[in-house]
Amino acid sequence: MENVQGFDMKAYLEKRMMEITDLDERRLFKKIVGDILLSLYEYNRKAYERLEERILEERGFSQEKYAVCMTMTEKKLYDATDTFMHPMRPADIRNTKINCQEIRETLAKNKEMKLYTVFFQGSASQIRELACQKERIFRGTIKTGSGKYQASFALRRNQEYMDMVESLYDVFGANCQPWFTVCTAYLAKMLDVYLCGAEEMKGKEEVLEARADFEEYDGCIRYDMVPLWNLETLTVKTGSYPEPCIDKVNYEHQIFSRSLHPECEYLVQNTDMEITNIRRIGGDLFITSPKNVPCEWRLYQVSSEPGKENYLYPVLSNRYKESFSGSITEMFKKSIKTKGEMARLIESFDYGEYVTFLGFHICENVPMECMAGNYNMDGFLQDEIRTGVSGEVLVVDFEAKDPACYLNEDIMSFLVTQIQKIFPEYHCVGRLAEGGGT
Repeated sequence: MENVQGFDMKAYLEKRMMEITDLDERRLFKKIVGDILLSLYEYNRKAYERLEERILEERGFSQEKYAVCMTMTEKKLYDATDTFMHPMRPADIRNTKINCQEIRETLAKNKEMKLYTVFFQGSASQIRELACQKERIFRGTIKTGSGKYQASFALRRNQEYMDMVESLYDVFGANCQPWFTVCTAYLAKMLDVYLCGAEEMKGKEEVLEARADFEEYDGCIRYDMVPLWNLETLTVKTGSYPEPCIDKVNYEHQIFSRSLHPECEYLVQNTDMEITNIRRIGGDLFITSPKNVPCEWRLYQVSSEPGKENYLYPVLSNRYKESFSGSITEMFKKSIKTKGEMARLIESFDYGEYVTFLGFHICENVPMECMAGNYNMDGFLQDEIRTGVSGEVLVVDFEAKDPACYLNEDIMSFLVTQIQKIFPEYHCVGRLAEGGGT
């Protein structure tokens, strides 16, 4: 503090002390000032330094700390010792069993029965095309120990993973953290397989296999796939009895560092409880709440650094490039006025290997070629403020590096979602150059 201000209190006092000619008065001055005033000054200086560090820690840009990463893996290839990626639903790595009696009871009530979830390794346009065929039925067989049975199946969009992302938005809000759009490219391709009908099956034996012929989509269906993300759910109890805050209303719950990982950040999942502040000091987690007794806290442990693991599918995230300037936060506070500024925003995300920005233009209606391959990854937000004054459409043009990549339209949708935040007065859509759709 004294170095920043260019003032040395100790040197100043020594200079003033030497100006006192009377030795007895000098000794008294030295005792009073040296033992009391200087000690008080040092105490205040250190207190201000601690306060400054705390403020800087709390106001620090948190996008990198709380970045959400996702990938896919086969169930049999999942490594339970992985410290970076974890199943979004722990039940996905367990084998589920279906018996014939359960099938008979469900079909007898004229209900469809959900069997399992598959990953559709196709483009966003193909997903939308399939979703529009709500009544389409696929033929297949059910195999048991006693034989095969003809059956009919249907594909439906899986909503459970998307619901987890939507609940994550509430968690970010409860933790006073800004929301950064999660790249849900993989989750948008998760489909549930339902059994619609089957030949009469006797006994209580288990189903060994249930497979359908998905016809033109059959080559895109991937079985036994598990979505992974860098969030792990933990349950931790308040480390000691909560201490009352100075406002005489709230209490500070401390979770000691020994229960936490030093290189991970944490988000409190208890959105049903009132939380007024959350901060990390010296490795300990402090949660301020009106709750005056120790309680269990559900936490998301956010891992930010990948280990040495190699994943079957690319890791997609919402973090910025490491080389991108820290002033990105200021970019979101300003409107983009030029093509160069929009290019810098798009290039701040590490998706250049999928699509590159070409330009943009404004039109009155959404072009037909943009309708199938676009979707807003923040589409679940209901409290978003948009003016909608112009009613015009902002079309952002991209070129695919590999036109055959099934993720092109999804990555484009993620980037356009970022642009939509900055242009609330327009309806923003993306368009891939000719031949870059799937």
